[in-house]
Amino acid sequence: MSVAPPTNATLPPRDLALIAVVVLAWGSNFSAMRLALDALPPLLFVALRFAILLPLLALFPRRPAPWAALAGVALLINCGQFGFLFSAIELGLSAGMASLLIQMQAPMTIVLAALVYGETVSLRQALGLALALAGLAWIAIGETGAVPGIGLALVLVAALSWAGGNLILRRLPGVAMLPLFAWASLLAWPPMLVLSLIVEDPSALSTIAAMRARDWAAVIYVAILSTVVGYALWGSLLARHPAVRITPFALLIPVVGIVTAAIVLGERPGPAELAGGAIILAGVAICVAPRRANVASSLEK
Repeated sequence: MSVAPPTNATLPPRDLALIAVVVLAWGSNFSAMRLALDALPPLLFVALRFAILLPLLALFPRRPAPWAALAGVALLINCGQFGFLFSAIELGLSAGMASLLIQMQAPMTIVLAALVYGETVSLRQALGLALALAGLAWIAIGETGAVPGIGLALVLVAALSWAGGNLILRRLPGVAMLPLFAWASLLAWPPMLVLSLIVEDPSALSTIAAMRARDWAAVIYVAILSTVVGYALWGSLLARHPAVRITPFALLIPVVGIVTAAIVLGERPGPAELAGGAIILAGVAICVAPRRANVASSLEK
């Protein structure tokens, strides 16, 4: 019986470099969010973030999925995830911890898939979920004050919304992510703009005119690096390699998020947050890791 090589054993240097670009782009994205929120209220930021992506429709004139699926992705991932995530950061959740806690979407997706689609939750996944929840509880009861209660609650709702969107994505096999999110952006920005005008005050639009070059750079960074660069490169990697070789690298995103926030924003998570974060990542890794047999068979292909 042969022993399966490491999951990155056959990845060429070029693809490892592309993985590094994606991880850096998605991890540093959270610091850019914090900078943009210094100039914009969160819901208006969501609207502007997706309005910027509308020119992409010229590159993808054909609708990649049914309108119902596009609307679901727009509502749950574009509007729900980012609306609650940006609000959590605006209300005091650090960018580094946001990059970590949003990873709860992975075990949440497993639970939702079991409830909605009747998928089986394995013992390993249940243990991983329990470990992730233990890490979350550790952070929640920490006494450092780095994770405000309202911020923790909102980022978990954001993760749940993302998990709900994942259920829709799982019913769209073979659909390229970049065209999908470009079209979903078309449906995302109008309701978020209306919601901003209602919740955040119509005068919030005046903040756009007052934005400085740094503020625009942060918004464009979030929109372009996260969606265009991130999804395009990640999609190309998944098209060339089995998912079991690529997806584990996503666990590096919160590591980059915390380090970037420390460098750019001067954030310093305490020992309780770092310990809880390590427990959460361990639980998520156990949840998303493929079974050994599946890994071996995928690597032999």
